[in-house]
Amino acid sequence: MKLYCFPRSGNSREVKLVLAEKGIPYEPIDVHADKKVKASEEFRKASPKGTVPAIIDGDVYLSEAYKINEYLEDKCPAPPLLPKDATQRAKIREWVAVYDKRLVLKIGLLLIECILKPKDQQKEETKTTLRTEIFAALKEVEDVLKGKEYIFGNYSLADVSLTPHLVVLPRLGVELGEGYSNILGWIERIKARPNFAATVC
Repeated sequence: MKLYCFPRSGNSREVKLVLAEKGIPYEPIDVHADKKVKASEEFRKASPKGTVPAIIDGDVYLSEAYKINEYLEDKCPAPPLLPKDATQRAKIREWVAVYDKRLVLKIGLLLIECILKPKDQQKEETKTTLRTEIFAALKEVEDVLKGKEYIFGNYSLADVSLTPHLVVLPRLGVELGEGYSNILGWIERIKARPNFAATVC
């Protein structure tokens, strides 16, 4: 299996977390290391939009982290990262789609503003707005985690979908205090998992 990715991509790491959890061997291909790779017909077939992550697994060409991870779940069901019940699977897929927009997208925009843009192009007002929106979404996640080890009880693709993005928050000036004890506990459990250590860049 080939995984098109690059080291600083949180979405790529989502897929790496699942591959590590399930012990699936793969060949990582950094699309930024060689311009020819990103322009290749093979990569474009796997990712028509030219985004990472994308995989090639035999005759399967697939992009977008959650779609890839659902494919990996069906390909290698153990250890399970989704329930067998179709209704429950749909609930997790819907939850991830909501928080991709409500939280993960905002973290990505803040990362661009804080780290990827040159200092003289960064806007403090934009950072403040994004941090406010991120804290609002984090409060919702905090409530979801009340009394639970993981978002849906058992470790699942919902947890995977947030992991690379929440662990980068301190670098973006988003410090979680006492009001986020459930998330802080969740982060500690996530960091203790073998698949987390296996995917640290």
